[in-house]
Amino acid sequence: MSLTRRKFLLLLAAVGLSTTYSFASDPTLAVIVHPDVEVKQLSDVELESIFLTERRYWSGTRPIIPFNLAPRSEERALFDRVVLRMEPEAIARYWLDRRVRSGNPPPRQAPDPMTVGRLVAKLPGAIGYIPESFVTHEVRVLARIRNGKVLAP
Repeated sequence: MSLTRRKFLLLLAAVGLSTTYSFASDPTLAVIVHPDVEVKQLSDVELESIFLTERRYWSGTRPIIPFNLAPRSEERALFDRVVLRMEPEAIARYWLDRRVRSGNPPPRQAPDPMTVGRLVAKLPGAIGYIPESFVTHEVRVLARIRNGKVLAP
């Protein structure tokens, strides 16, 4: 087999893998809350206001404690694109601008979905998002993000 043909086959395999990976990388995300949160479901507009830290309280005086995944994670990019309607660079500029203007701080960050699930389960008022496969009985699902849309639980 010639070197050129070998390179072509390697490139073809890489393209095939990246195409397969891109379909697998658009998982269903579950927006989860601590079981004590009284809200039963959230719309995309409500999620946006929570994760832009514009809405800071559940009904009454219970503070909302939002958790984001790491900025470079695929789940975070998907969440930001669907809920906040911003790409990673735009959301980074948004939070930088908010810091300069002394606005509300961004949501807290957790390194991985398992940590988000544990934090949300332990902290009353907490909300986060994780791949659906990470949901446990210790949290409650308020919305799902699938195929670029925010859906009812």
